[in-house]
Formats: sequence, structure tokens, C-alpha cells
Amino acid sequence: MAGTFGLVSVGGYVPRYRLSGKLLSQVWGGGGGERAVANYDEDALTMGCAAALAALSGRDGARVGACFFASTSAPYLEKSNATLLATAVDFPVEILTADVGGSLRAGTTALRLALDAVRAGTAAQALVVASDMRPVAPGSELEALLGDGAGAALVGSEDVIASFEGAFAVSHEFTDVWRREADRYVRSLPDMTFVKAYGLDKHIPEAVDGLLRKTGRKKEDISKLVLYGPDARMHAALARQLRVPEAALPKEPPIARAGNTGAASCLLGLAAALEEARPHDQILVVSYGNGAEALLFAATEAVARYRSARPVAAQLAAGVPLAHYGKFLQFRRHVETEVIRAFSSVPTMVREERQNFRLYGQKCRDCGAVSYPRRHLCWQCSSSELADYKISRRGRVFTFTKDHLVPNPDPPTVMVSADLEGGGRFFAQLTDCDPAAVGFEMPVELCFRRIHEGEDYVNYFWKFRPA
Repeated sequence: MAGTFGLVSVGGYVPRYRLSGKLLSQVWGGGGGERAVANYDEDALTMGCAAALAALSGRDGARVGACFFASTSAPYLEKSNATLLATAVDFPVEILTADVGGSLRAGTTALRLALDAVRAGTAAQALVVASDMRPVAPGSELEALLGDGAGAALVGSEDVIASFEGAFAVSHEFTDVWRREADRYVRSLPDMTFVKAYGLDKHIPEAVDGLLRKTGRKKEDISKLVLYGPDARMHAALARQLRVPEAALPKEPPIARAGNTGAASCLLGLAAALEEARPHDQILVVSYGNGAEALLFAATEAVARYRSARPVAAQLAAGVPLAHYGKFLQFRRHVETEVIRAFSSVPTMVREERQNFRLYGQKCRDCGAVSYPRRHLCWQCSSSELADYKISRRGRVFTFTKDHLVPNPDPPTVMVSADLEGGGRFFAQLTDCDPAAVGFEMPVELCFRRIHEGEDYVNYFWKFRPA
């Protein structure tokens, strides 16, 4: 493909809750800083869906021809997570989907696959989503370091906000963090001095130097640096070692508040960097894991007009601290909690996919009334002339209840009925909200979340959260 191609839009997602070092020190001693913690109804897929919807805000998903999902902690080992994500964001069924995993640099690898697909003309646009919620043992050193989060990038050749300038990767067999199929938690070498000297300090500069040679750039040309780091302190040390201009170093990288978000770290950092980028900025993205990968982007004039639907900086600043460590243990199921063994049916899921996943209701051709769920006759005029209608994900609370009896790791269970923008009324659980703050006319939006695990597979649906 001739001409400019690269990033058309980006999105990031940082969960609401924070686990502070101070809280951990009350239980285990020592520690500092903070990390983002996914809610009890979140996983790598739901966080990835939130980042994808942010990147796709106001855009036509019908042009997207490929969807890649990168994660080391995807909810399914055998079942396409990327296809489930593509369904939730309402992509066409004629789409290439693929899961990319096994390495912490899976996010940038998936990004390169998307860029290659667009360059080759395989897809007009391609979406890349990287998300991680890596499991760590309670009381371990990693518990204070590994955070949850997601990043997304829409790649194309029109309205490009950052053109792709080149990439370079090196692959080395190096075991520093790992998790086997039978392992419940991530494992790591205890000697970080060795990991830094023979892994990070060698592989990252090797990839960066290779990219600079390939693109003809110098370190002085770099305007913004997006870099993987195992923790905030080492991230700062690695950034200084690369000897890029001081102005290129992020003032407060996402790792400082969200923690090490694994495969998502570079796409989340890229989303944050582009929120502040100016035309002609050279953006260097460097990931790490069994080697390293470096990508270079150049911000275009269009970046000056670009506005993020959900700025990463605002999400990082809006974190809510967990009240106590026990809540974290419940969210991660480290302690026994009452679980609802709900009924689930694959035939029903197939039959209602368009309604339950893609959020299509109906609109009456005679009176214009919007129906959700789907029905045979219009609820207002009884007409049978009902057409498909994509309902809005935003609305205002009409009424609500608080249920203290239904098992919930974060009680009470708040149920909300909300009037949606553009018509229709939706009934769903409310999440990511202090129950005392719920009120009539409160602005809310739908987000994709876990509901239950009936029949031993994950059942997803939409919940409301404060808009």
C-alpha cells in the first residue's frame, strides 16, 4: 500500500479501584505506591472491550476488517477471545479475528500484525486490543507491582493521527516471568539484578538501536517514549538508560498509578502519549518479553484535532482506593465466596446474540417507539412493523433497587432501569459505583461485564456504570 498509514484512533482503560502499598503494608508489611485493580465482574476481555469502545467512539465499525486480542491472561485458553470481543463491539461477521499471547510483548506484536494487514490491503482498518489481569499470589512481591488495564489502537490509512515509520524486534530465549497451564499464579525469578543485567539492559537497547538504524533516526529525534517496565522505579531507570531527550520521558507514566499492566502496558502508554502529542512528534514504543520490540510513529497534523473519548490521564486520576484488603481477596476469589450457579444455554445465547451482545432492539415503523428486549408487537401501538435498531449505551436512571440478599463480592446488588438516549429502556445491574451515590436521573452508560459462570463457561452481559 502506498501512502501514509498508521494509527487512526487509540483508547485506554484503567479500572476504578486501586490497591495501595499502604494497605498491603497493613497486612504483609513494607511496600509503597499503588496499582489498578479490576472489579469482581471484570477480566482481560471486559477491560479490552472498554478500551476498544473508547478507540471506536463515534466511528463506523463496519470498515474494520481485522480484530486482534493480545493478552497473557485471557479468560479462555481454548475459545476465541478476539471473536467474542468483535461481537461485543458489533463488528461485521466478515472479519478476521485472532488471539495473540504467550509473551508480555504480545500487544506490540499484535499491533504489527494489524499494521501489516492494512499495508497489505487485507483490511481497510484493523483493531488491536491488549489487556491483562495477571494472577498473583497473595503476599508475594508481585502483588504490589502487577496492575490491571487495557489499551486499544485502530489502524488505517485515512485520518491518521500517527503514521507508522518502522519496527524492529529481537527474540531471545530468556526465562524471567512465566506461568504454565497448571500454575494458578505468575512466577518470576527472585534475582531482579540478574534479570535487569542479562534481560532488560540487553534486549531493550538492542531493539531500539536496531530500529534507529532501520529508520535513520537518532535518539535526539525522539519526542515521546512509551516503554515497558517491570515496576515504576525500574521503568524510570530504563528510560534514563536509553538516553533519549529528557523532554521525551513521560512526566507520570501509567505504571506509576496503574502498576505493570503486562501486555497492555505499551498500548495503554501509547494512548496516554497521543493525548499530549503535537504534530511531528516522534513517538518511540518499546515492549519487552523474551526479547524486545520497538516501533516508531510520527504524529501528523490530525493529532492536534484528536480528542480521546476517555482520557487515560483522567482515568488514572479518578482511582478509588479499596477500603480493605479483604475486598481484594474477594474480587480475586482468593477466599471462598458464595457463587451463583445460574442456568445458561448456548442455543439461547446463539439465538439472542444480536440483542444481548450487539445491543440491537427494535423501532416501530408506525409510531417510532423503541423496544428492548426484542418483541413481536410494538409495546405502544401494537404494530408488527418493527425494524432493527441499535440502542444507545448512554442514558439516565429512571428507577433503581438495592438487593442485599443476592450473593455479591461487593454488596448490595444495585439494579437500575434507565431511559436511553434515542429511545428505549434498559434494565441491568449497576457496577463501579458507591450504592449511596445512586439517584434518579443519574447519567449512566452500558459496559460489558461478567455476569456468572453457569454451565462452567463465562456468561457476559451489559451493566450500567456512572457516565
